[in-house]
Amino acid sequence: MSDDSPLFVSAIELLAHATELYRQGNERKYKFVVLHLANAIELILKDRLIDAGVSIYQQKRSQTISIWDSFDKLQKQKVNIPERPIMELLIDDRNTIQHRFGFPDAETVYFYLKRVVAFFRRFLDDEYGVALVDVLKPYLDIEHLAFLGLVEDEESEIAELDKLFEISPESAVLQAYNIIEKKVIEALDDFPNLQRRAFVFWRSPEFRHLLDWLATEGYVAHDTVKEFHFLREMRNRAAHAAHFPDDSPEQWEKALQIAKDLICGLERAFRDGRLPRAADDEDGHSQSDNSDEATG
Repeated sequence: MSDDSPLFVSAIELLAHATELYRQGNERKYKFVVLHLANAIELILKDRLIDAGVSIYQQKRSQTISIWDSFDKLQKQKVNIPERPIMELLIDDRNTIQHRFGFPDAETVYFYLKRVVAFFRRFLDDEYGVALVDVLKPYLDIEHLAFLGLVEDEESEIAELDKLFEISPESAVLQAYNIIEKKVIEALDDFPNLQRRAFVFWRSPEFRHLLDWLATEGYVAHDTVKEFHFLREMRNRAAHAAHFPDDSPEQWEKALQIAKDLICGLERAFRDGRLPRAADDEDGHSQSDNSDEATG
């Protein structure tokens, strides 16, 4: 597959620019993030069709095909796009913004940015044999790449959560909770009976034992264990856009601090060899890669 065609390059540039715009924290620019993300998807799908030798022009040759036609034509080429339902929502919001001048909020835009990045990460690997982080490096610095979750280490995770918190406390708490969920499922990978695709990690007795062990061994504060329910409550508010009269910046700060203590504690336990990392499957993907599908 070609990863240097005009459509491919334009798609990556749009994704990079969308990231830069979002991180500016200017809510009046969020609509342009949505526009860029939708257009990036449309371009990469059309580029994949061209790679397959399929024309992207309509019969009259005056216009290219719609994104809906791209989906259908790629399906005929046996190109799998499980992310299509989310993309359809994004395209619908893009059209609303174009024709009705809507202004999406930070949480909605971050929802789309995260999922479009996940799509590009999988799609480029599966269909082009390239890593998203490599093709974005000419356009984004290390801080932006870490923000997108493409540079994984404890310090960058925490730094990017703090920066995200400045833009949207709700998004930061939601992202931190997702990181914890992934690390917990990695840590519990030795339990073969866990049904990961329907696994609500905080309900399992194994997770409660893990929390207590982390505190006993000094990896997290005992107060972090006691307050995990508060983090989960704030995460649910963020996930469902639920705001209450007593919400305050201090509450979101407290939730994020609990999350950061857990993230750091889990990562130190991994590095010390006290907790197992999830094994990779035959395709090289972590068995915990689907942890975002679990709900908390």
